[in-house]
Amino acid sequence: MTLLIIDSSVSGAAGDMLIAALLDLYSEEQRNDFCNKFQSELVEYDPQFLLKWKKVKIEGFFGLQLITNAKKRFTPDELVHINQDLGQKLLKSKQVIQGANNALDYLIKAEKEIHGAMSDSRDLHFHELATIDTILDIVGFYYLLESLGKEELMLQVLPIAVGGGTKMISHGLVSVPTPATTEIIKIGNLKVKGGPIEEELLTPTGAAILASLQAKSILYLPSMNFERIGRSFGTHFPKEGKQRFLQIMLGKTKTHLHSEEIMILETNVDDVDGETIGYLFDILFREKLVLDFIAINTLMKKNRPGYLLQAIVEPEKVHEVSLVLMRELGTLGVRVLSGFRHIVPRNYSTHSVMIEKSEDSVSVKRGFIGNEMITEKVEYEDIKRIALKKKQPLRTIRKNINSNITKENDVNE
Repeated sequence: MTLLIIDSSVSGAAGDMLIAALLDLYSEEQRNDFCNKFQSELVEYDPQFLLKWKKVKIEGFFGLQLITNAKKRFTPDELVHINQDLGQKLLKSKQVIQGANNALDYLIKAEKEIHGAMSDSRDLHFHELATIDTILDIVGFYYLLESLGKEELMLQVLPIAVGGGTKMISHGLVSVPTPATTEIIKIGNLKVKGGPIEEELLTPTGAAILASLQAKSILYLPSMNFERIGRSFGTHFPKEGKQRFLQIMLGKTKTHLHSEEIMILETNVDDVDGETIGYLFDILFREKLVLDFIAINTLMKKNRPGYLLQAIVEPEKVHEVSLVLMRELGTLGVRVLSGFRHIVPRNYSTHSVMIEKSEDSVSVKRGFIGNEMITEKVEYEDIKRIALKKKQPLRTIRKNINSNITKENDVNE
């Protein structure tokens, strides 16, 4: 599988930096074609618009830099219209078009949230984001992403540096990250970190593009072979410290397995009954707090029988799940272990099945290693629902559903 990893863990990310790093993966001829294409398209909206690229050397490193000249200002509604028109014209797949639309939606939602603007956007103003540059960054990034021509492309993002300190914007002096960027970080569930300098490193457009990608957050580079590396610099020179490059790495995994960061929560109990533990199972899975949860019979100090309880959780849910364990069990401590797990790519699909001359639908989960399907399983809750409705044994309904799925697979082959 092909991986595209965005590393803005030191540089932060602005829209022009993201698009320039991606453009750096291409040949000189392709870069020129890109600039010519987007300038000819965007000059229709802003007659003074200019776009070019150049290789620069800063602090001993080479990187690509985008130079633009955008003068005309637009309202949010006008930018939405331009974004949609240009996306429909230059982008091919519905998924990519939707990604570009989502990026601008993040910017609009953030502005509405922090300013309390009406939903029709008539009293909403972008101020710093009102030029055609915003559309270039968004549509241009997705255009280059699609032009890579990778059918199975997995996007991963290292923690994003946001900077620190304060910044003067049209609304006055604000802290960094700015309110709009902070709002996008929240609604886009981006993983960020402060520093390494006292200036703005993550801009609203950069945050919006990264959020719209719905990429997997990672702490470390996975096992992979690099094919191409793109590096870019922004046009803003920090007053403090040195300008740092953003890096985008394209390559292939050495394995068909995906890896993801997990946290393991453990606690031992010897004074809790089985009903309480059963209730705990219900809470953790009903509220989708855990990836998995197990109770292991064990022998504790003074030969007392007890349980080792172990929850596998996503990193951001450690605190919440720890509180649930403590409150429900009365345990005085929870061990927190960091790790990662290998998982196979999987997909879900809905299928119509015929049970006792009536039609119903079920969800089927399939797991793959490469192109080989290694597992195919109907969701238990669907089997349970139909069994209760038909008043039939669970194993009978499961057999009938599996028979339906097998027949459908045979027809499709």
